[in-house]
Amino acid sequence: MTAAVPQPRQAAAQVEADVVVIGGGPTGLAAAHFLAQQGVRTVVLEQRRTPSGHPRATVINSRTMELLRHLGVDAEVRRAGVPLENTARITWCTELAGTELAGLDIIASADALMQRAANSPVLPVICSQNRVEALLVDRLPEDARLIRGVRAEELTRTPSGVRVTASGEHPTVVEARYAVLAEGLHGSLCETVGLRRTAATPLGRLLDIHFSADLSPWTADRESALYWVLNDTVRGVLITVDPKRGEWLLEIPALTPDEEHTYFEQEVDHHKLIEAAIGETGDAIKGLCIHSVRNWVMGSTQLASWRSADGRVLAAGDAAHTFPPTGGFGMNTGIQDAHNLAWKLAAVLRGGAPDALLDSYERERRPVAEFNARHSETNALQKRALLQSDADPAEFARNIEQHRPHFDFEGQTLGFNYTPGPGEPVVQDVVTYVPTAQAGHRAPHAWLDRAGERISTTDLARTGFALLTGAEGAVWEQVAQETGTFLGLPLTAAVITADGPRLRDVTGAFADSYAVQGTEAVLVRPDGHVLARLPGVAPRQELRQAVDRTVNSGPVPARAEGLS
Repeated sequence: MTAAVPQPRQAAAQVEADVVVIGGGPTGLAAAHFLAQQGVRTVVLEQRRTPSGHPRATVINSRTMELLRHLGVDAEVRRAGVPLENTARITWCTELAGTELAGLDIIASADALMQRAANSPVLPVICSQNRVEALLVDRLPEDARLIRGVRAEELTRTPSGVRVTASGEHPTVVEARYAVLAEGLHGSLCETVGLRRTAATPLGRLLDIHFSADLSPWTADRESALYWVLNDTVRGVLITVDPKRGEWLLEIPALTPDEEHTYFEQEVDHHKLIEAAIGETGDAIKGLCIHSVRNWVMGSTQLASWRSADGRVLAAGDAAHTFPPTGGFGMNTGIQDAHNLAWKLAAVLRGGAPDALLDSYERERRPVAEFNARHSETNALQKRALLQSDADPAEFARNIEQHRPHFDFEGQTLGFNYTPGPGEPVVQDVVTYVPTAQAGHRAPHAWLDRAGERISTTDLARTGFALLTGAEGAVWEQVAQETGTFLGLPLTAAVITADGPRLRDVTGAFADSYAVQGTEAVLVRPDGHVLARLPGVAPRQELRQAVDRTVNSGPVPARAEGLS
């Protein structure tokens, strides 16, 4: 017998980057896009060879759609998904083919839809996480590189930053100035770099069944984002993934110890569960095909610190926080984390801002994540109680409006504030969004006309800072030209008037929501949030003071232990 000849070990490729991102899910890929927009060389290391086929998150809210619009992929996301306005209803029924118990319209009228459209240049969409990942991979820019099939196993400190060693199909060693951990809940590197995770008491275990079927006989004329079903066999929810392609997700929580045993410790006939949710059997359900099944524990987790002691490693998305999906804020919060962090990393890497600016990332994003976690937990507990309820149909329908904040959350989506006052919540009203151009808030959307081109105020500060002012604030144009940059990033000025030759306030929304007075200017950050309102009395001095306030904006959070 001929002895096997040992194969030579493949040498690890040596790669240099400004930032290495661990994890190629939505948060990690979004981080790579936002960093590349700023000219930051980024490498993403991802263990999976292809995106997961299981839908997981499905709703992309309007704020995240704004960010995807800045990346130029929002139209593709809409084509790959379902406009939420087409399914803006929540339905409760005994079975999909059975008795309807109640319905809740998220967008109740044409006027309500017009108000949504006035709040943002884009509307929410149902597009599953795996499709979003695939689109972000396809559109990765030149400054971002994705290496698949590798597991990041070691992260160590170097004199200039970090070194990440990854094994797998393409062994790789990446040297970078900073690392972003977007490895999800089960990643191992957070603990390696001293970032300690805490977990709240789990809220239950769930079974997910991803399947295809033609459900149009029972959904036509009552298209809904969610169909909650309550019968003796199944108490759960049919989630719309893509009804055009007949793609659905049946999610069933285990409400009792017996159900825990049935769903997770015995052989389960998943076809029978789908049939019980629909209320039909066999050939009546055309094209029924199960694609994947998973079970998972619902709950919230949080890192004690989102940044390592030496400051070189920062966590984002599910690596930093997780919470129940009841509300749909998981993927959205992670992508928005990446957006907040990217411009700050760019400012520091360009030398325009001190490293301390990165401390503001956790200071701003943690309260938002904590609010989203609390709200999602409340939703989860209320839904559990509702699924366990034996209320008669009339009472059930009467009480359904109290659940609106679970499904109608425009105020939470667009209204979170990075600088709330003492004792103020980070979100004032979950349901209702009131535009405001005060510091800390997302700069409101208003349509503008620029030489016949329709643009949004949200387009004016994509990769740099923007000074937005009115007819009397022309001095800011000269100041911006002279200054050129703010924290090392481009600084521009926009004079917006009712009938000006350059930027025209076509609807009056800019005047209403920004309410600039005289020479005042609203300074907007690259992530679209208002940094400050500057009076314009001494513009250059006010701009310098804004820089000082930004880089010295509060105490540094306590950090975890350092790298090895």
